[in-house]
Amino acid sequence: MLLILSILIVLGYTTCLICKIPSNSDKLTGMTGMTIVMSLGMVSSLVIGLIAGIVYKNDLTSSTILAMILSVIVGFFLGKRLGLLVTIEGMAAALMGSMMGAMLGEMLPSGNFKIMLAFMDVLYIIVVSLIFLLISNILRESSDKAPTFINKYMSIFIMVILTVSVLITTFYDGNSVRKQNNDHPVENQMDEHNHH
Repeated sequence: MLLILSILIVLGYTTCLICKIPSNSDKLTGMTGMTIVMSLGMVSSLVIGLIAGIVYKNDLTSSTILAMILSVIVGFFLGKRLGLLVTIEGMAAALMGSMMGAMLGEMLPSGNFKIMLAFMDVLYIIVVSLIFLLISNILRESSDKAPTFINKYMSIFIMVILTVSVLITTFYDGNSVRKQNNDHPVENQMDEHNHH
């Protein structure tokens, strides 16, 4: 459940930003655009790599290659309208993040990845929400219209809702695993004994 939620969060936010950044590329120039694309490339690819490492457990090659391909695509589309330099920076940050995420996913115990995944999801949500806030502030400064309350605090509201959802899902998944282990203690001990 948490894995599916993580995929949906990354997919939704990344798609939204891939649409939002190019449509405002004239206002996101210079270091601002580069910082936004590098930050998004890095944090998105960390979570993509972690998910790939969890899904392709014990196959570091497949998880790393898949994470790198997906992350480079994300980095390319985030930076392509802001210039070649920004695109290269975004793709390089995405490559680095995807490799680290895949290695982290591979090192985590197979039944005990939920806390780390939840932590990375919350970190991703916070960083992306701050980037949304930054983009909104830049667009507001270049616009004559006064910001409405909804526009000003929407990213913070969504951030809180998604963070609470991730934490509830992690708690629920953790409890269901613990309950399952308590229901079948003899089987679990035999499984552990067979692995040694």
